Amino acid sequence: MTQTTMTLDRRHPYDNLSDRIGNTPLIRFQGEVPHGNRIWIKREYDNPFGSHYDRVYLALFDHFEKLGIIKPGSKVLETTSGTAGVSYAGIGRELGYECHVAIPKGMDNAVIEAIRQQGATPYFTPEQDYIAGFPTFLRSFLREHRGEFTFLNHSMTQQRGPGGSVPANNETTLQAMAGITREIQQELPVVDYFIPAVGNGSSILGPAMELEDTTKVVVFESFQSAVAYDQKCPGDYERRYGIKPGTLPRHKLRGTSYPGIDFPHIRNAITQGIIDDVALVSDAEIDRHYHASTGRDDTVSLPHWDVQFMGHKDLGKTGRAGIAVALRLAEKVADKNLVIIAYDKAERYDR
Repeated sequence: MTQTTMTLDRRHPYDNLSDRIGNTPLIRFQGEVPHGNRIWIKREYDNPFGSHYDRVYLALFDHFEKLGIIKPGSKVLETTSGTAGVSYAGIGRELGYECHVAIPKGMDNAVIEAIRQQGATPYFTPEQDYIAGFPTFLRSFLREHRGEFTFLNHSMTQQRGPGGSVPANNETTLQAMAGITREIQQELPVVDYFIPAVGNGSSILGPAMELEDTTKVVVFESFQSAVAYDQKCPGDYERRYGIKPGTLPRHKLRGTSYPGIDFPHIRNAITQGIIDDVALVSDAEIDRHYHASTGRDDTVSLPHWDVQFMGHKDLGKTGRAGIAVALRLAEKVADKNLVIIAYDKAERYDR
């Protein structure tokens, strides 16, 4: 498709948002870190709508509008398990779009309320399906409202293959995410370890585009799901822990992986050798479920996100998980810079 040129008046709200998004602080973890290591926190929750997804949706709206697919007043649609939905709704509102978003039932009321406050219309998919319910919702909704909505799909795009369309990387999302590590490297020339959450894989693959080859990428996800872990080390999870990934009840570490959708960002990060290691993260509830299911206590020794870190009480669950993984890694290395992302604040969670 041919891109169009925006008028100066139309460029103004984009330029205004661009001035406010990004250049988030990189701060040093205040707690004790072993062996002279340093843990750094990239505070993406300081973006105006509270997360790294502010970068993504500024880029996505710009991309689709330049292609002439959407224009102010258009109805747009997204899916979210939480954080992305707030950024999408807030940026869409400021750019003049009518935003609609699908979200699983049972998500944190704090996030649902934040989405509604930005004027978006939520639709709720079955709680038991979590994000795996999105494909069914989308097929039904877009068929019922044919031509009425544009699905932005921050997680992936479609590419034509021999057998038809296949899921592929969303390069607009990845380029936006790459800005995170460009900013980090301006302040911290040597990044020894980059420790992102798995999620849909975009916050691994995007930032990794800008990392030096010497940087080790250690990703983390909930023990319950182990999507990236199982792809990187096929069969190891079941041999080691005695159950299959996804066996336990749904985890509460929002923003990390969950079985059910083949996210190309995750798959490609694995096949391209970008991920050096995958850390599994637990919490007290997962420990109980695992013990009840197997009679074993293997998860107790894993990093746990359900702890507070002095001086960083505003960190959301996924940021706390990143700190827990970084601290565990710091026990094995010395005099290194370890970088994690503070994806959102604790106030975005009900508990």
